[in-house]
Amino acid sequence: MPSRAKELRLAKLESYSGATIGLTGRATHGADLSGRRRVRSNPAGQGNAGQRRLDLDTARDQVQSQTVQAWGQVQAAKAQINASQAQVTAAEVALNGVREEARVGQRTTLDVLNAQQTLVNARVALVTAQHDRIVASYTLLSAVGSLSPQILGLRVQVYDAMVHYQQVRDVWGGVRIPDGR
Repeated sequence: MPSRAKELRLAKLESYSGATIGLTGRATHGADLSGRRRVRSNPAGQGNAGQRRLDLDTARDQVQSQTVQAWGQVQAAKAQINASQAQVTAAEVALNGVREEARVGQRTTLDVLNAQQTLVNARVALVTAQHDRIVASYTLLSAVGSLSPQILGLRVQVYDAMVHYQQVRDVWGGVRIPDGR
C-alpha cells in the first residue's frame, strides 16, 4: 500500500509541473527453502526515483526563480517608463522656457539647441524604457509557460511535427521539399 501512495504522489507532482517522471528498477522472483516466493527490489530503482524527484524540485525552483526575476523586471520597466515620462515633460517645459527667453534676447541659439537635445534624449530614454517593458513582459510570459502562438492569439500556422512527418516519410533525403517540388 505505501508503494501506491508514492505512485499517487509522483503522479500528482507530474500533473502539477508538466514534467515526466520515470521509475526504473528490477525485481527478481525466487523461491527460498520453504518454497514461498519472495520479491527483491533493486535499491538502484529507488535511487533513480529520488534523483528524479530531486530533478523535479530543481526544475520547479528554477521556474519559480525565473518567474520572480521576470516579474521584477516588469515592475522595474514600469517605474522606468514613469520616470522617463516625467523627464520628457520636464524637458518640454524647459525647452519652452528657453525658447521664450531666446525670443526676448536672454538666451542664445546654442541654449535652445541644448534644450532641444535634452528633450530628444529624454524621448529616446522613454522609447527605450517602453521597449524594455515589452521585452520584460514577454520574458514573464515565457517564464510562466504562456509564450505560445495559441495563447497570444497569433494568426500563424503552428508547426506540427506529425504533419511534416507525413509529408516527408516516403521521400528520399535531399531530393525534394515537403510541398512536392
